[in-house]
Amino acid sequence: MRILLTGQPASGIFLLAALLRRAYGLDDLNTALGEPPEDAAALVERVKKNGFPDQSLLAWHYRADDELLKTCRDQDIHMICMIRDPYMVFETLYLHANGSRGMLAVPEAAQIRDVSLAAPEITAFVHDVFARHLQLTASWQERDAALMVRQEDLLMAPDEVMQSLSVGLGGLEAGKLATAIHEVMETHALGSVGNPLSDSRLPHSVTCELNEVIPEAFGALGYEKRPCAPEAVMNARMHDFARFLDLYTERQRIFLVGHGKSGTTWLHMLFFHHPNAAVVAERRLFEHPDENKALLDNLLDDDWFDSWFQSSSFGVTAPEQADVRYQFSRLMSDYLLYRALAVRKTPKGFERKTPITHFSEKIALNTEQDAQLTINTLRKLYPDTKIVHIVRDPRDVAVSAMFHSYRNFREKRERNWITDFVESVLEGKNDNLLKKQAVSAYFKSHARAWNRIASIFHEQGKLLYGDNYLLVRYEDLLQEPREQVSRLFAFAGLSHDPARVADVVEKASFKNLSRGRKAGEQDSSSFYRKGVAGDWKNYLSPEASHKVFKDARELMKQFGYE
Repeated sequence: MRILLTGQPASGIFLLAALLRRAYGLDDLNTALGEPPEDAAALVERVKKNGFPDQSLLAWHYRADDELLKTCRDQDIHMICMIRDPYMVFETLYLHANGSRGMLAVPEAAQIRDVSLAAPEITAFVHDVFARHLQLTASWQERDAALMVRQEDLLMAPDEVMQSLSVGLGGLEAGKLATAIHEVMETHALGSVGNPLSDSRLPHSVTCELNEVIPEAFGALGYEKRPCAPEAVMNARMHDFARFLDLYTERQRIFLVGHGKSGTTWLHMLFFHHPNAAVVAERRLFEHPDENKALLDNLLDDDWFDSWFQSSSFGVTAPEQADVRYQFSRLMSDYLLYRALAVRKTPKGFERKTPITHFSEKIALNTEQDAQLTINTLRKLYPDTKIVHIVRDPRDVAVSAMFHSYRNFREKRERNWITDFVESVLEGKNDNLLKKQAVSAYFKSHARAWNRIASIFHEQGKLLYGDNYLLVRYEDLLQEPREQVSRLFAFAGLSHDPARVADVVEKASFKNLSRGRKAGEQDSSSFYRKGVAGDWKNYLSPEASHKVFKDARELMKQFGYE
């Protein structure tokens, strides 16, 4: 068996190639050749020179022409063409070129690196490079010479697609197919438009440009041109938001709260890896960790709201409806949630194989004011929400926060007393910690903030939420992760059978989050620095600890921190 698999760049041909190679035991001709033939003419020449061995597969971007088709038929080479939603293909090309890794799907994509989507370079790229890519795929459709595979179908139902291909390619062993699908598809991001609530990140101006170059042949396989007029885009999004509210309004909401550097990110990742949870983090609805403006600041400010409400026709005619501010706030929060999931092209957006039953949001707090506002407002916006409050030994919180600040200053190439002090600590010169006034004041301020934030959430959480409030200790998660995660998911109402819990614990382990380090192996440049309890003992003596954290002593004892 020999297979030529083709399609335009970013259409998914290498995903299908991996499945076919595993399922049929084929050799990877791309690897064997080093560089695949650059065009159809070069490929024809290679095939005629017996350069396409039996039991091999070649995957590359070839335009169909009569000579290539005749050669493949004469040599009994199966031809498969992959096709994908053209808007998603362009979005993928752009995001890859402008992502943190700067990965180019094709060399030509360098033309749109560091280029705004509103720039004229985008228009030029669409009408030149991308139009040629689309014509490549259309050339196979028009000749009806290849088996056509939609990437969206492959992602959503790989077994069905592979069985359909086997009619033309030959029978498949069920065991080999199941293994191939598990190995290749298990962790692959869907990145499709299979769910109607999914949406593009492209502005309507780019959509209009794409509409001009998409061949009509794409419509035959279900890829309709998208509306791009501003009014059509707005109306479509409002329609989709209404559908989101209809489908998901009553899904369980869970807020993961705690002082910054207490383990809120770890909690977030535990929910992230549960297949029925959709997660968001730090949307800045109420909190101001970077002295930022929060989204709901104005609506929740009494003076601002009263000034508007009492002067508006609505407030004049319905003065008893002052709580409309919380309904507005809820709508803004829900719309932002809908959009965040709509543009997330991974299995953790709407493009998932398991239903969304829960929404979780991480909120890390650093001030007493934010803590009080958050706990009170959540009760008004989401009366039936559940609160998971994570606490951590404040001495470890303070040490972790200092290293976090150090990392941020290093990235900005700024030097101050924090960078000087941490570097002296890393060199082993930490015996005079409290002799530095700034350091002592820093730790004392963290002690006071931790005391107030933890107290507010614990006392108000129990009072306002009752059984819908759960306290979790970071140290307990470290010591008995499976037991604590099972408890956590049971509280949330998520499935928590032993196999599920073990899988989530492994995926959210420090080793995986830190990309290979064991807990205790420090990397001061990483967000996941060390992942242990009691690290404060490396920087504070018991006497110094008692002195600096005296303001938090009573609450520390209540939570079991001696």
